[in-house]
Parts: sequence; C-alpha cells; structure tokens
Amino acid sequence: MDLFEKNIEALSSVEELVLVAHLFSIETNSRYEVFVDEKDPINVNLYDREKEHVFYPQKPIDGVTQRYEEIMESYKRHPVMWLYGVDNGLLLKMLINLEKRLYVIEPEIELLYIVLHLFDFSQAIKEKKLFFLYRSLFDENKALSICRDPDVKAFLKTYRLEVSSEYYWDFFSQDIQEVNSIFTKAIEHAITQDGNDVNDSLIGLDHHLKHLPQMLQSYPLASIREKRKSDFAVIVSTGPSLAKQLPLLKEYAPYMTILCIDASLPILQKEGIVPDFVFSMERVVQTAKFFENLDRELLAETIFMPTTLSHPQTIKNLQGMKQAISMRPFGYTRMFYLHKWGYLGRGLSAANMAFDFAHAAKFTHIAFIGQDLAFGEDGTTHSKGAVYGEVEENYKKKIVYTKGYYGKEVATSTTWLLFLSNFVENIAEAKRDKIAIYNATEGGAYIEGAEHISFAEFAKKLPKKPKKAYNFDETLISKEKQQHYLRRIVKLLDLYINRVEEIKESVEKVFLEVMEQIEMLEKLNREEDLEKIDFDALAQTITKIDSIKDIYEEDKVLRKFTNITTPLVVSAELALAVIMVRESETEIEKKVKMIDWIYEHKSWLFFLAAAIENILFILKTNKEKVYGKLL
Repeated sequence: MDLFEKNIEALSSVEELVLVAHLFSIETNSRYEVFVDEKDPINVNLYDREKEHVFYPQKPIDGVTQRYEEIMESYKRHPVMWLYGVDNGLLLKMLINLEKRLYVIEPEIELLYIVLHLFDFSQAIKEKKLFFLYRSLFDENKALSICRDPDVKAFLKTYRLEVSSEYYWDFFSQDIQEVNSIFTKAIEHAITQDGNDVNDSLIGLDHHLKHLPQMLQSYPLASIREKRKSDFAVIVSTGPSLAKQLPLLKEYAPYMTILCIDASLPILQKEGIVPDFVFSMERVVQTAKFFENLDRELLAETIFMPTTLSHPQTIKNLQGMKQAISMRPFGYTRMFYLHKWGYLGRGLSAANMAFDFAHAAKFTHIAFIGQDLAFGEDGTTHSKGAVYGEVEENYKKKIVYTKGYYGKEVATSTTWLLFLSNFVENIAEAKRDKIAIYNATEGGAYIEGAEHISFAEFAKKLPKKPKKAYNFDETLISKEKQQHYLRRIVKLLDLYINRVEEIKESVEKVFLEVMEQIEMLEKLNREEDLEKIDFDALAQTITKIDSIKDIYEEDKVLRKFTNITTPLVVSAELALAVIMVRESETEIEKKVKMIDWIYEHKSWLFFLAAAIENILFILKTNKEKVYGKLL
C-alpha cells in the first residue's frame, strides 16, 4: 500500500468521505509541479504554474524549519493548533510529532492531493491528532462543530490561526481573513452557548424529576419506533415558507407520516391536517401555548412526544391525549435506567428532535418543509398563522449570512446556525444508513447533505397506498410495574444525594484553603514582603485542586451532571487554559504562573461548588415533594 492509499484509508476510517471523494476526483497534479531532492527526500519544493511562483526560492527545509521555530515560540504548550495551508507537508509532519491536535485548512485540493502522496499522516489522522479541512467544504457549521468538541472548547481562548508559508499570504490573504472570521464567530457562539445554558440545565433537571411518573404512564419510545406507519416522513417546521406547502401537505397527508413540531401544530390544526406525531422539547412555559385549544377529536390518534424536560404546563395541557414522553440524552436522564422510554433531542430544536426520531425509526425517505432557518425575503421569521406572529424580534439580535436554498446568501441568525449545524451532522449519519434526505422547503438556508427538491417532486415519490394505523395501547406498562420503577428511582436518588454531598464537602474544603492562600498572598503584597511567599504550601494546595479536578472529570455520579456543571465553570476553564499554555522557563515565571493558577481556581472552585449546591437542592426537593407523595 503506497502513502496515498494509507492516508485515504485513514481519512475514510474517520468518516471524511466527502473529502476523500474530492481527492479521488483528481487524476494527477496539473497546476503544481513537485521537485524532490534526490539526496534528501523531505526537501520538497513546489512550483505554481498558474501563478508562476516557486514556494521556496532557497532550500525548502531551511524555510520550513524557520517557520516551525517561529510557531513553537508561541505554541510550545498549546494542545490545539490551527494552521492555514498544507504547504509541502513537511511542517505538518514536524508539528504532529508534538502530541498536539492540529486543524489544517487548505484552499487548493491539488496541494492536499500532493502532500498525501509525499508523507504518511495515517496514524495521526486515525488518532484524531490531525484534521484536514478542505476550504470548499469549510463553513460556519463545520467551524461550530469543531469548537463544540470538548477537547477543543477548553482552549478556545488560546485560538490563533497560523499560516504555514509566505505563498499563502501572497495569494490567499483575503481567504485567510475570512477563515479567521468564521472561526472567531464560531468560538463566540460556542462559548456563549455554554454560558447561557446553566439556568436552562437546572430547570431541565427539575422538570425531568417531576415528569418521570407521567413518563412511566406513557407509550415507551421503543414500541413507537418499531411500528413505522410508512417509509416516507415529512418534518413540518414553522419557517416563512410553510404556508405555501399546506395545500399539498393536506392532499398527500394520507400517504406519508407527518412529524410536526409543536409550533406548527396550531397551523396544521386550523387547516384540518392531522399530524401523526408532534414533538416538543422546550423547558419554557411559552411552548405550552401551542397546546391550548386542542381539537381533541381531530387529534385523537395523534401521538404527542414531549420530553421529561418540557415545562409542566405543556404536560398539563396534553393530559388526555396519547403521549410518548421520552428523555433528552443527558447524563442525568440516564440515572434511573429507564431506557425503554428512550432518548431523543440531541440537537437544540424540536425539528432536530423530530429528525432524531425519523432516523431511529428507520424511515427510508425523510423530507423537510418549513425548515427555512433564515429570514423570509420580507423579513419574516415564521409562517403565517404562527402563534407568536410572523416576526419574532429575538432572532434579529445578531444577523449573519449563510448559503441559501437557491445558492445566493440569505440572512439568518446565530440561533438558526446552531440548529443548522445539528442537521448537517445528523444528516451525514442518516445517509450512512442509506436514508434519503430531502430539503423540500423551497426557501431559506441550504442544508448540506440534503437533496434540494420541490415538495411536489417529493410527493410524486409517495406510494399510492394509505399509511398504516396502529393501536399502541397494548405497550403501556401496568400500575404494578410503574410502582416498581418509582421505587427504583427513590432508591437511586438516595445514593446520588449521598455521593453529591460528599463531593460538595470536598470542593468546599479545598475552596476555603485556596481563599486562605489568596488572603496570605494579598497580605504579603500589601506589606511588600513577597519574598516570604511559601511556594511549597502553594504547591500542596495545587495538588489538592488537582484531586478535585480528578473528581470533576472522572467521578461517575458527578459526570452525570456535566451539562449543568460545564456552563458554570466554562469561563474559568478558558482563563485557566490561557495560563496553562503560557511560557514558564525561568524560576520567576514558574512562580508567577503558580500564583496565577491559584487565583484563577478561586473562580473555578466557587462556580463548581455553586453548581453542586443547586444540583443537590433539586435532587432533595423532588425526592421529598414528588416521590414522597407517590410511595
């Protein structure tokens, strides 16, 4: 197997199939000429025939070595690196030996093709230390996906895009700026997303514990998924384009399974269209309004699919309707081993949740309508007939632009970009399972991976036979079985409460010691007596901090609440990353770094303790007020 084949095999193993397809489209290099030194094979030079430009006027290895040393001056301690340009491949080969994670953006596929013939990167690719990003496939969604990776997110404040050689500055300077802008926006979104989620996460835990008894009385998700009504599903969202699709949706409703998001239900109900499933996942009370004034006769056979995180008023409004309550796939939703009711909603919207279901239920054809994820041409955000109006101002807080359904750019929001990113990731997974995905929205944003066709074209694919009808009542569990599960919940709650209390005591103890050290440092600073700093004592405190970090990262109980603890400590984590990668060669630099490390952990420990305190309060309160009354 030659080098190129090894590298291609590695890329395929990490699911970089689109990139592989682009590489296979090249028969041979035509724009770039390669010169390899016979005496020193790693001494490779390149010549751009189109620009009539040689990469290295002097000895290539000298230029690469100099660039490597320049990068290392700033990046010696950085676990994550960002590079524009593969160049001749030698710089990459040197950098991947440093046990770092390296993201490389390359604007010319032919250069990547050449480099993959020259060097063996297969092991680094398989171990996910090296990521090639072909510029034509790189956009806001891909950048956001990278920045949301936990191994990357902790070091986002240390981000800096390096350029491999002068060749790229000479001919791609504008694109370098655009890539840098894309990453900068993605970093801002990733950090902001965590920072704003903590209250939602705590509310979600509270709702989850409150709604488990109702979930036990609902249809298990497993039984719903197994009985697919047809092979064709359409996910109905509430974008500005939905209104024009309603006549066709009503005409073909008998022949396809309609997966409706909560906000679309009032619109469909008004048109007399009966959805098969209605999805809802929001924690806020505003969502409950979609389920007011239900036509209970029309919707008698519709299955409503809220999650345990839904607002209590939503669950109340759905009383008496057929329900399959499921769980979001978080650590704490798996605490009680109620897997029969399943997990939906990896993404951030009800439409993402509906797609999760469609994939899990193995529909062979899935279409989107009303999935604009962008402003209408008239500035609207939602369809005619939407409960909260056609224009919701909160989407206009930060307008950005992305590729549109018809090719040209369209105005969208940062929130919609998050939803879009989820769709792109999930569609790629579904397509590997041989599921056909269609964007029949006929407007809005372009959804990468979906085939863009009209809704009429999708309707022509439908078989002219009515979808099946099922009686799911037989899948409900008995009262005795419900009591069994409730007893299990209470027993496990006791175990979790005890462990979280132990962790809380440990965190508070180390926090108090950190505060004592900080007070001593500030006292010595005021007295201008810094030579009396006890660095041995500081080192011992840092060891104790490390023990808390081990608990934070590895404790099986605390890890179940990661989506609550992470948003609270994320700002402190990012500040710590900046200190971590800072140079500390001299004794003075090491001591200053030690002091800064102690100071920054004051915030980290404080926020972690606050998260644990809130978790403990919610666990105890629900055990007493919900389950104490049931058993």
